[in-house]
Amino acid sequence: MKERGLKKHDWFLTIAILILVMIGLIVIYSSTFTAETLVEGAGTINRQLVFVILGFFIYFLISNIDPTYYRYFPIQVVMYTIIIGLLLYVWLFGDPIRDTNRWIEWGFIRIQPSEYSKIILVLLNSGILVNIFNLKRKEETNWNKEKSKKKFKDKVKNLFSNIRNSYPSIYVYTLATVINLICILLILIEPALGNAAITGLICLSLYFIVYPKQTELFGLIVILLLTINVVGNFINFSSLYEKLGYSLTIGNIDIVFLIISIVLFLVIKRFMNVKLIKAIIVVALGIIAVFSLSYVWDNVLKEYQQKRIEIFFNPEEDPQGAGWQSRQAKIAIGSGRLLGKGFLQGSQSKLRYLPEAYSDFIFAAYCEEFGLLGASFLLFLYIFLIIRIIRSAKLSSNIYESLICYGVASMILIHVFINTGMNMGILPITGIPLPLISYGGSSIMVTMIGLGIVQSVNIHRDMIDTQESLVVTSGVNTRNY
Repeated sequence: MKERGLKKHDWFLTIAILILVMIGLIVIYSSTFTAETLVEGAGTINRQLVFVILGFFIYFLISNIDPTYYRYFPIQVVMYTIIIGLLLYVWLFGDPIRDTNRWIEWGFIRIQPSEYSKIILVLLNSGILVNIFNLKRKEETNWNKEKSKKKFKDKVKNLFSNIRNSYPSIYVYTLATVINLICILLILIEPALGNAAITGLICLSLYFIVYPKQTELFGLIVILLLTINVVGNFINFSSLYEKLGYSLTIGNIDIVFLIISIVLFLVIKRFMNVKLIKAIIVVALGIIAVFSLSYVWDNVLKEYQQKRIEIFFNPEEDPQGAGWQSRQAKIAIGSGRLLGKGFLQGSQSKLRYLPEAYSDFIFAAYCEEFGLLGASFLLFLYIFLIIRIIRSAKLSSNIYESLICYGVASMILIHVFINTGMNMGILPITGIPLPLISYGGSSIMVTMIGLGIVQSVNIHRDMIDTQESLVVTSGVNTRNY
């Protein structure tokens, strides 16, 4: 087994992880070596080194566990129960830090459940969504003939199974969405808007991957965005109306944009083969989304979160206050130029102009010292890492393991995109870490757990599935899945 594990182990993946972790340690040390207080980051490098060592131990440990175990139904129930329990504990009993309840502290142990929920939802969603490939469109018997012979109580009893068999995609997506929304809502009320958004995006990426008709899905996404815009009135022709001297707006609805949206709706439905019932459901979801966002803005988001979003759209409104972080991050990135100022020479982080230079804004601190070439090398490493994960997905022995790999790849890609985007000022500021580089025990552990599972897919590829008997197959042959 050990010999096979070494042979199947993707050492390119491990080497990429090691290089990224080393870069993170270098930048954290550079950003904090003059720190004198905990707020400035004193002792951060020592704690991060412990996280890294423990993370690699977990990485190699998990890589030797057969990934089929994660599909065992009781294990999925236990994982989901634990993460929901931890999120509820944070909400009800967590100690507020900076007006948020995100962490659990038990002695020297400090964990952030919202981080761990990402990898757990990847495992759960993969197990649920794979059923799209398994469930039959219709029962073998002709239900239409038999339903007239059944009594009313029998019809009610079998309604659930009939819906599942007749509309497997809708059933599976609904089940996954309910499970995901419970987690996301608990994360949102901490509040942790950034983590809630990323968790939702990871789940949506898996939805997109398994959807059987990609063209139809793209059309549904466009319809959703059109609906959100019409109801929310985010994009309209108000500036044009001001120049023309008259308005075609009734209430809060731009009539011209409404007509354009209806025309696009009909075109999409016709040429992208979007079914009417699905389009209606998406329109309803768009309307619900707008009112939900309005409620979240007024009742859930803290004032500082609202300010961050407002500053994103108008960064010069408060350059010395809410806009300070974004402004200093862009200055740090720009001052690095092509080759950077050199190791330990970053003035923005050393003089404390750049806040959280060892965590949220570590990308800006890195760019200041290593310049455009260093940033390009870092992004190349992430691209290489994601390519190796996707390679594992394509070579996996079944669709379930493939979905896990795609989920981990999405998790890393979304984190990198959002963190670098907020550092460069093209996205609102959120407390999203840069994977394997930013300081943080929960971030390191979750990323290493995800990568360990990917490595386990490589190691156990083409191996006889000794746990197949544990998987709930509902009478469907899963050898090809």
